[in-house]
Amino acid sequence: MFQQGAVTLLRVRGVPIRAHWTLLLILPYLALALSSQSSEVAELAGVPTAELRLPPIVWGALLAIGVFASVTVHELAHVRVAMRFGGRVRSITLMIVGGVSQLSRMPRVPSQEAIMAAVGPATSLALGGVLYLGFAASRGAPVDLQLGLFYLASINLMLGLFNLVPAFPMDGGRVLRALLAGRLGRERGTRIAARVGTMFAILFGLVGLWSQNLMLLLVAWFIYGGAQAEIVQEGMHNALHGLRMIDLLPRLRTAMPVIASDQPLSSVLRRMRELERLDLIVLDPLGAPLAVIQASDLDAFSPRSLSTITAGELAHRLPIRHAIVRLDTTANEATEGAAEMDAEYFVVVDPRADEVLALVAASDLAKAVVLRKLASRIPLETAAHAAS
Repeated sequence: MFQQGAVTLLRVRGVPIRAHWTLLLILPYLALALSSQSSEVAELAGVPTAELRLPPIVWGALLAIGVFASVTVHELAHVRVAMRFGGRVRSITLMIVGGVSQLSRMPRVPSQEAIMAAVGPATSLALGGVLYLGFAASRGAPVDLQLGLFYLASINLMLGLFNLVPAFPMDGGRVLRALLAGRLGRERGTRIAARVGTMFAILFGLVGLWSQNLMLLLVAWFIYGGAQAEIVQEGMHNALHGLRMIDLLPRLRTAMPVIASDQPLSSVLRRMRELERLDLIVLDPLGAPLAVIQASDLDAFSPRSLSTITAGELAHRLPIRHAIVRLDTTANEATEGAAEMDAEYFVVVDPRADEVLALVAASDLAKAVVLRKLASRIPLETAAHAAS
């Protein structure tokens, strides 16, 4: 959900920092909210408002940008530590609820996850402290600078403290999950931390409704949805534990869903009808996968174009939808690799024979998770029935 509608602003150490379209909604709201509070904040800072040169709305806009710059620094701290512990980071997305670091591979050691989670609030608190020292040392400087330093220092301190609330999947909740995982196991720790997060989400939602606070309602929605998503993700990771891609092939393999790159698109349609599936792997002359064609890719072509354009020509226009995985790759490794590439499919290859063996969709892994959970219950139920 975070990738759709987001544009890349810049890259830091190869990690794209993206702005979600919802940022366009929150920035004006935040600018107005901050500008309306400028007199109160100036009074707290001991700054004479009469000497301010910038209009309140300009102050609000600049501070709103400063808030999201602070959030970016907070998220970059997570990224730096995650990468140091072997985590793999896809992107940082700035959106209506703040910043979200998307990791395709999380540190699995509880102590490492706790450090990774705690470093974000620690960075915000440290940045707030530095800005406050700058404010204290800026007496005699332009009043606008003093107010800006005080405002951003206060915001960073609040950001750091708020993120320490043990509401999973916020930073404090991730620290709680890491502590629980060390004693109870990761899946059980995730469920308990998610329940705590759900309770906080309900509390924030009720307070947001009572006070008509839009931001608090959005935070409540984010926490609730994030907690449920983490439960699903952790359950899938555990269900796939020990499962390799080769274990999926006996259930999935029928006729090979491939088409040669020199074949016209009309042949692609015929092949799809033959196999009764809506996706095919395009192979180059050496048998290497070029792309995955979906039936919807052919909708824009006229009957004449279907006969003149080849599968290879279309493949070069398509985005990369597949990750190439070896036959002996674990299902979890394949999932993490696909997540890094935003891939919808796994092209399973046999490295010994240099041969494409199967095209596996993400939905196939979801089915494998359900079937494995059902299979794990059968012996227990059978044993209980026999005992009765």
